[in-house]
Amino acid sequence: APSPWPPSQIGTSPRGAANGNDGLSVDGTDPPPPSLRVGVAGCGSVALGTACLAASRGHRPVLWSPSGKGTEGMAKGTKRAGLVRSTGALEGEYDVEVARTARELVRMSQGIVLLALPANGHRAVMDALAPEIMEFVVEQQQQQQQQQQQQQQQQRRQKQQERIPSRTFHVIISSHASLGAVYLLQRLDAEGRERGLEGTDDVRVKVTAWGTTAVTARKTSESSVHVLTLREAVDCCTAPSISPDVDGSRLSGKEGSGGLLSDGRKLCERLFGPRFRHREGGLLAITLSNLNPQNHLGIVLGNMSRMDPAPVPPPPMGWEPPDGSKQPPSREEEPRTEPWYQGANVTPNVGRLMEALDGERLAIAEALGVRVRNIREHFSWSFHVPMETPVEDAADDAVGEGGGSGARAGGEGTLKATRPLTVSEMNQQMQRYLRNDVFGPTSPDTRYVTEDVPYGLVPITTLGRLAGKPARLHEAGIAILEAMYGRDFREENDLWEGLGLDVGDDRGEEVDVPDLEEWREMTYTGRFSR
Repeated sequence: APSPWPPSQIGTSPRGAANGNDGLSVDGTDPPPPSLRVGVAGCGSVALGTACLAASRGHRPVLWSPSGKGTEGMAKGTKRAGLVRSTGALEGEYDVEVARTARELVRMSQGIVLLALPANGHRAVMDALAPEIMEFVVEQQQQQQQQQQQQQQQQRRQKQQERIPSRTFHVIISSHASLGAVYLLQRLDAEGRERGLEGTDDVRVKVTAWGTTAVTARKTSESSVHVLTLREAVDCCTAPSISPDVDGSRLSGKEGSGGLLSDGRKLCERLFGPRFRHREGGLLAITLSNLNPQNHLGIVLGNMSRMDPAPVPPPPMGWEPPDGSKQPPSREEEPRTEPWYQGANVTPNVGRLMEALDGERLAIAEALGVRVRNIREHFSWSFHVPMETPVEDAADDAVGEGGGSGARAGGEGTLKATRPLTVSEMNQQMQRYLRNDVFGPTSPDTRYVTEDVPYGLVPITTLGRLAGKPARLHEAGIAILEAMYGRDFREENDLWEGLGLDVGDDRGEEVDVPDLEEWREMTYTGRFSR
C-alpha cells in the first residue's frame, strides 16, 4: 500500500544549504537522514528565519500565513512555492512551499507543524489547526490498520526500515507562552472525542514547547529576512510525558516504537540543529523559562519616550505665529521617532531593574522545585556574549562574585580572577564589540507590551501568588503599563480564558486557578484535571 505521508526527497539541496546543513544524521553518522517537510504557521520574522534554518539543513518548509497577507506574493494563481532570502547569521536563498489554508498546511506537512507567530495569535491558529490535525490523524489511523493487515508477512522489511508511524503528529510551539500547549492538547482532546477517540494519547499527538525562539530576526520584505542570531541553547519539553523529568519520547511504549515524531528534542535537533536542551520540570519549567517578557518590561519602562512620540498639540487659545503668517503648524504631521539600539540603552539602572525582575522569577521557580536559566545565561546563549570578564592584578584570593572562575596565574599584571558581567555590561558589549545589537520598538503598539504583558507577565505573577512568592515588581510593571495604555491587560489573555482561568491580581481578588498539585500534574500530562 502507498505510504500515507508525502514522499521524502532524499538529497534535496536548497540554495545555500551548505551554510547550515552538517551533512550528518542525528547521531553524527553517515548517510544524512531524509529531508522532512515541516509546516510553519506564521509568516513574520521569526517564522521566516526558522523556516530558513530548517531549509539550510536540507528540510522543506511549508509556510502558511493565517491572514493570507504574508504569502500573497508567493502564492499567486496556481503558484505554490517561493524563494526566501536570508542574510546575517544565516546566509542563503531557500525554497519554500506555500499552504493557503490550515487544512493544506496539515496535509502538506510530514506530520510536523511549527507555530511561529505572536502569542496573541496562538488561540485562533490552534482553533483552526486542531480539527484538521485530528481529522488527518484519524484518516492515517484507518490507513495504518489496513497497512498492518497487508504487512503481516513483511516483518523483516519493517525491521530494516525506519518508518514514521502514521498515528503520530507533532506540533512545536516557538515560543511557548501562557500554557498554549495545554490549550492545544485540550482542544485536540475535544476534537478526538467528537471522532470517537479517547484522547490525544491514544493517537500520539505530541506538543513540544520551546522556552524561546531558535532565531532572532527582522523581516526585511515579504520574502526576505535578516537573521540577527542563531541561539546557542533553547529550552524545550514535550507533552504529554511520563513524569516531569522525562520528555515525550517514553510515552509511546517500548523503546523506539514511537519513532522520530515521539521524541520532541531529537526531532527539533534534526530539523533545526543541536541547540535544544530538555528542561526538567516540563511545561511548568518552560512557563518560567521565557525571559523575554520580563526583559522587555525593563526595556519598555526605561525607554518609553523613545517608543511613544508626542503628537503635534493644538495651538494655545489666541496664539499667533511669530512670523505673522496666521497659519498654525499642521497637525496632520505624523509623530516620528528615531531608530534606537536596544542593548545600548540598557543602562546600569535599567540593567539592575532587569536583574531584580529576574530574581523574582528565579525565586518562584525555586519555590516550585524547578530549575530554569538565569538572565545572564539567557543573554549569553542568545547573543553569544560572555558572562564573565577578566579582573587584572586581582589579589590571590579574589574569586568572581556569583560564579567567577577565579583562574589564577603567576607574574605581575597577569589574570588572577574573573567577575560576572552585569546585564547592562553584557548588553553594552553586544552593541560596542559584537555588533549584534537590535533596534528597539519605535511605536507603543509593540509586542513587548501587547503580547508580553498579558501572555508572559500575567502567568508569572499568578504562579508567584500560588507559590507564596509574590512578584511585586512584575505586578507593579503591569499596573504602570495598564495606566499608560488605559487597558486591562489581564483581561486580554484569550488562552487563559479558553482554559477557564481567572488570573485576578495582587489586590486581594479571589482567583479561579488550579492549585499547585494540579499545576505539577499538568506539567507532564499537558492537561489540567479540573
